[in-house]
Amino acid sequence: MTRYGRGKVPAPRVTLLVPDLSLLDAAIDGEHALSRALGGYAVAEGWAVFGKALPVARDALARDRESSRWGVRLFVFEDSRTLAGWGGFKGPPADGVVELGYAVAPALRGKGIASDAVRRMLREAFSHSEVQAVIAHTLAEIGPSTRVLEKTGFARDGEVTDARDGQLWRWRHG
Repeated sequence: MTRYGRGKVPAPRVTLLVPDLSLLDAAIDGEHALSRALGGYAVAEGWAVFGKALPVARDALARDRESSRWGVRLFVFEDSRTLAGWGGFKGPPADGVVELGYAVAPALRGKGIASDAVRRMLREAFSHSEVQAVIAHTLAEIGPSTRVLEKTGFARDGEVTDARDGQLWRWRHG
């Protein structure tokens, strides 16, 4: 088991929730509906940094209930019982490689939430024999996302040009 800081294993901080259709519907309906659907957990303002992707994720799950295995995860920050962000896998593995993404509400950044969520997604991905590597993409500049990936064992693996986002760095783990 990996240890962090003074030889102590940190207490779990982030729980990854695999949402069903009703939870994604609540997320699309807004923070109040989502808080009710989560049983009263708080929902951080701006948690859905890439909010336009929510209906896409919902529709994919509606078409194929099994897609949740390689789909969205909601990040619950247990220290404050707050939905802090989301991410997950961008589809099933292809040629042994799966891609992940993540985002955390602006007010909760810098608390280790993204790093913990990425570590948990890595464990989940590598628990499947078909996954040999996990990739991620960031803007082509040093910033919080690059630090998260470096802390969680990723190495920069090249550059790609995206039609929408421009120049991106590709990261690889495994």
